[in-house]
Amino acid sequence: MGGGGMTRCPRCDAELSDWEVEEAGWLQVTPCWCGGIPRGVRPTLANVAYAKLCDIDLRQPVKTHDVARFVTPQYRGDPRYSINGALSQGMRFCWGGQALYGLARHGLVPAARSLPEAAYAILIAAPRALHVEEVDFVMEQLNYRFNSGSLMHHLRGYTSNRRGLRFNIDYLNRVWVNSGRDSRHEYNRYVRVCPTHTGFDAWIGETLAPKVQRTLTDRAQRLASLGSGTQLDLAGDRVEFH
Repeated sequence: MGGGGMTRCPRCDAELSDWEVEEAGWLQVTPCWCGGIPRGVRPTLANVAYAKLCDIDLRQPVKTHDVARFVTPQYRGDPRYSINGALSQGMRFCWGGQALYGLARHGLVPAARSLPEAAYAILIAAPRALHVEEVDFVMEQLNYRFNSGSLMHHLRGYTSNRRGLRFNIDYLNRVWVNSGRDSRHEYNRYVRVCPTHTGFDAWIGETLAPKVQRTLTDRAQRLASLGSGTQLDLAGDRVEFH
């Protein structure tokens, strides 16, 4: 368990991050609390929030104020004042946009806390250099919610990021990152997507890369079907499917 490859809940089949598995190991309980907080586990704000986000009916990240609302019946205290800290600092939780959190099962990159951090992982896993609009599309399909212009500024190097992550871009607006072993591990050392570099390499190859490839294939198929009546809105270089 926690080796970076695909780990799934035996009850609900949800994808679990290495951090979820590791936390469960520390607490000596099974990972994924889709059945509620396990017996003997303290109902801290983070634990109650994690159990609520494991709900099988929750299919995408939610706003922090909604998480606070979900946990209120079970949490002794007012979660409104500390929910942001619990979610942003807890390694089990995944950032999905401004004041938006979920879990790995919702498509998000574990431990990434900004657009460039999430985009960088996607580009490490990508089978080739991606056009900026492809990065935008992949992130949206993975349930990130963001301002497209902000992402483009990061990819084109107009906006700096706290980790100093560097994106390479050519005259055709194709973007890529250095995905060699040392660069991958340096990224994981700072962002901590997985507790170990071995786990991170396995997660990239077995979990994220297939998702990115499927999403790119889906986009290509949608574009190829334009002649059959697919409705599109064109906004600059971003294609929005309906």
